[in-house]
Amino acid sequence: MKIRTVMKSGAAAVALSLALSGCSGGGGGTTETGPAASEGGTLTFANWQWLEKGRGDNILAAVKEYEKVNTKAKIEKQEITRADYEKTISTQIGSGAGPDILIIPDPFFPELASSGALEPLDGILDSNSEKALRKTNENYKFDGQQLGLIWEAVPYALFYNNDIMSTAGVKPPTTADELVTAAKTIKDKTGKTGFVVRHQLNEEAPWFTDYSNWVYGYGGKWSDGKKLTLNSDENVAAADAFLKAYKSGGFGVGDDASTYRSKFSAGEVGMVIDNSSALLTMVSSQDGVKSTQVSASPLPFPEGGSAYAGFSIGINAHSKNKALAKDFLKWMMTADAQSKFVDALFPSGIATGVSAPDAKIKANPWIDAFYKQLENSSSVVIPGFETKTPQVRTIVLTQVARMLTTGISAKEAMDAAQQQASSLAP
Repeated sequence: MKIRTVMKSGAAAVALSLALSGCSGGGGGTTETGPAASEGGTLTFANWQWLEKGRGDNILAAVKEYEKVNTKAKIEKQEITRADYEKTISTQIGSGAGPDILIIPDPFFPELASSGALEPLDGILDSNSEKALRKTNENYKFDGQQLGLIWEAVPYALFYNNDIMSTAGVKPPTTADELVTAAKTIKDKTGKTGFVVRHQLNEEAPWFTDYSNWVYGYGGKWSDGKKLTLNSDENVAAADAFLKAYKSGGFGVGDDASTYRSKFSAGEVGMVIDNSSALLTMVSSQDGVKSTQVSASPLPFPEGGSAYAGFSIGINAHSKNKALAKDFLKWMMTADAQSKFVDALFPSGIATGVSAPDAKIKANPWIDAFYKQLENSSSVVIPGFETKTPQVRTIVLTQVARMLTTGISAKEAMDAAQQQASSLAP
């Protein structure tokens, strides 16, 4: 699996919520690095995952291990909801503030990198850590500088509640048509939501990743590297399949991710397409559905492709504690620390190829489907349009939402998207 996010040198900066013209990292960095790491201090660490029940605590525990290595250092978490994350970070960094360390969703990386918001990381790792890095880390370079390292790569799959499937008498769907039929049957026979996935503009950034599963699954792509291909036959077929699922009569219309994830955990949803991290959170509730009650399979789309949710870790160019932040990353990429993070971030891939604990794999047998899907997955950052991805994303999903709610066809929606995006140059 290879991320298709090679950044173009000299790409024009994309405007964030506030202009990032005051930043001076990511293209040279600042000369002020703050106190030496040995002097300690407090690092603020922004991540929406702190709010994930159970998993957030495990990730924080892995992060806090650094305090045992550098006893003068403290890690302070900054909690931001996933839906508000990019906007909040953009506003904070744009005003010259923000966290010291932050997790960066792949579609957000080009914006921060091209705007000079990230501190270069070249030369901070020892030779052993450098050798252990996945090749995918090279995709977090911009203008020849390493501005991020992999935090996690999160695969997708179709997963389902075994009891609901059995009660409804349906088998795991292997095609989009079977998905529509199964969703309707579950709703008719059990009264529960048959199938749901993100479908609203108030979750635009994560929805684009989720929706890209359909496009890639139908053999589509967002560009050919030189021009956008939003209305290709494959993309239109993917949009039509999404529309049919939405109109199936068994779809959880109106439920955002937080809502349908809670419902799945409570045993009120039959099938979901979501990422492995989300599923682990759903089955971690003490009173909810357990891992043994859930199964998963590759996405039911004809060409087998999918998206994955990619996230890097970086340092704010405005940080007053850059030396300490770099020391944290140096520690995080050591073999000992990576063994802790692969455990805490299970069931995701991380910066190095260290293996997850056998016990976790055995306790969550559904993970095999996610790992299989990961082998044929791609980033949602658009080749040739890396810094324009957010603009393309807005155009595409606005038309998909229009398709879902106004009755226009998939072809009309994708043609409109292509026309609106035609003025965007690579």
